Amino acid sequence: MPQLIPCGYITFLGAREGVGKTTLLTGLAWQMTRPACGEFIGRPVPRGPVIYLNTDAADGQSRPVRFWLEQHRATFPDGDMNGVTVLENTGAGLTPVEFKELLTLAEAKQARCIIIDSFMGTFPGIDGNKLDAVMLPMLALRDFAARTGAAVIVTDHLPKKAAGEKEGDRGIMGSTGKTAQARAVHLLTRVPPKEVDGRDVLRWEVRKASFSKSGYTLGLEIERTFDEQDAAVSVQLKPYDLPEEEGQDKRGSRATAAVLAHLERSSGATVPYAELVGLAIQCSNLRDRAAREAVSRALGLIWDRIEEVKQPGRGAPKAYRLKVTPGADLFTVGQDPDQDTLLPSLPDLPGLELVGASEEVEVLTW
Repeated sequence: MPQLIPCGYITFLGAREGVGKTTLLTGLAWQMTRPACGEFIGRPVPRGPVIYLNTDAADGQSRPVRFWLEQHRATFPDGDMNGVTVLENTGAGLTPVEFKELLTLAEAKQARCIIIDSFMGTFPGIDGNKLDAVMLPMLALRDFAARTGAAVIVTDHLPKKAAGEKEGDRGIMGSTGKTAQARAVHLLTRVPPKEVDGRDVLRWEVRKASFSKSGYTLGLEIERTFDEQDAAVSVQLKPYDLPEEEGQDKRGSRATAAVLAHLERSSGATVPYAELVGLAIQCSNLRDRAAREAVSRALGLIWDRIEEVKQPGRGAPKAYRLKVTPGADLFTVGQDPDQDTLLPSLPDLPGLELVGASEEVEVLTW
């Protein structure tokens, strides 16, 4: 699904715990194992090998991941369980050696999709709120995606909402440096059952999509089948028409997305505040006050990557520019293979066997 999850780049999927990230991603993985073209939320998906790395809820056997794969197989029995390689380590994140082995395995299997569940579980030793702390693992993941050419999906958590906020208003937990390095960012929240006739419906917000439209929402229903003992036997993910107030493409959201995109394209150049307000008015036909609110939301989303500049002139008009981060330029897929990268090539290995980290093993804390 290049418009939602591009190959060769990082895609973030953020949600609170228990919302349904594993259900959703195992559904995508299973559809990619079907002999013909699979389907995911009404969109065709290509067939190809999938690697699912579980570091978020490790139990030594990946039972949650395998449980949901079995549930999806019950609905679509033509899939192939051998098409999904499930990996897990029970230690504190991945060691550098294990991370390089993951690259070797992905290249050997020619994986088309690699799911890393989750960022926090894979890199537990970093402070996710600090831009300089998250940049090295993000650059490594970006290089990993480019080297493999696969769609790399990284799950992450959403911060607990504050008073007056909606779930997901502040985006992915921690520094916006994470979302800046991703080419797509999606947020998953649960729609209150009373608004959807008691159904289990998820709201999928396309917060960022570098290669297609963003700032809109999709509805996804999780439909389960139970046996006589109320044990779940199968699951199916189906598109769902959200209530109008949930699914509409609001003008303010479009304006905020346009301002963010404009700042990203500025490449560190100074952008006057008046220019941002004018852009919000032009792209979404907003009044001045609503446009200023849209600009404020955009600046708040990237607060740790933006700096205010006072310009000469009457009233010292404000302007903004992105902070320059070394190595943060857009990575180009298909770069010179002789160029130095963060993850050097390793000899082919028979397979990846992740082991629990001990006190003697170096843990990948960057």
